[in-house]
Amino acid sequence: MTDVDPNGYTREKKVLKETLGQYISDTLSSIQTIIDFFEKKEKWCLQREREVGMIREIKDRADKISLTFDHVQNSEDKAKAFGEFLRSGLSAVTADSRRQELEKELGAVLKDTLEGLEKLQRFLEAVEKLSVTSLFVFTNGHYLPRGLSAVDVRSIIFAARMAALLLVYFKRDDAAFFLPSLSNVEVLAFHLEKYIHVSLQLCEKMEKGSGVK
Repeated sequence: MTDVDPNGYTREKKVLKETLGQYISDTLSSIQTIIDFFEKKEKWCLQREREVGMIREIKDRADKISLTFDHVQNSEDKAKAFGEFLRSGLSAVTADSRRQELEKELGAVLKDTLEGLEKLQRFLEAVEKLSVTSLFVFTNGHYLPRGLSAVDVRSIIFAARMAALLLVYFKRDDAAFFLPSLSNVEVLAFHLEKYIHVSLQLCEKMEKGSGVK
């Protein structure tokens, strides 16, 4: 005998209703995550651009720790370059100490970078989830909060599908990649700058496709 609850639902229908409700709730949560990132993206990008500048400034200082005389010969301002060459004539112990200080400074910058990339990752995961969300679930406005139509939801899902191709640029372990190593500092700056540009492209595609800003 099939169990029926006080509202007239069979057990199977009740499970289906609960599953559908959770599916819709997860979709709305992803949409809200995207909206939240849109609202903060300018501040997010500005902070990452500052970090790119700081990383490159650290690289410049690291390059001057042990200069060769080629630095003087290849410089337009010979006097300034010669002064930098003389100041770089440090003992190995002093040079190592300065490199360690710079790596510590780089680590502090990358700590902020990774916190920012965690926020980006939540946005990327939301886009990825929406890109595989079924459009057919949202054929009407049932179960949707007031002010949000099925058309709105479908347009956001469709925009996520169009933007999802850009997600391939973020398929790496950020914590393992953004390590404070002076030997890798130029690569770190390059990839962080690329993250900024691709993130803005992704947001633009989402905004144009869905109308959400």
